[in-house]
Amino acid sequence: VSKLITRTVTGKEKEAQASNNLNFASAVAEFGMLLRDSQYKGSSSYQSVLERAKLAKGDDADGYRAEFIRLAEMAQILTR
Repeated sequence: VSKLITRTVTGKEKEAQASNNLNFASAVAEFGMLLRDSQYKGSSSYQSVLERAKLAKGDDADGYRAEFIRLAEMAQILTR
């Protein structure tokens, strides 16, 4: 059973920042929607994927995030 909750967003909520992990995960999800040409991709672009992934790269001890960024860059080149 769902329950409607309404709340006004104040300035403090706007200041909250998502973690690097969440930002990187959202870049990966957006990339997947672009690859599948999802009807839900909205105004997504490879450029926005790359910007968010690079900003959220953080500590990448095993190089997986850097590899994802290279993969997204290649996909961007191939779609031109």
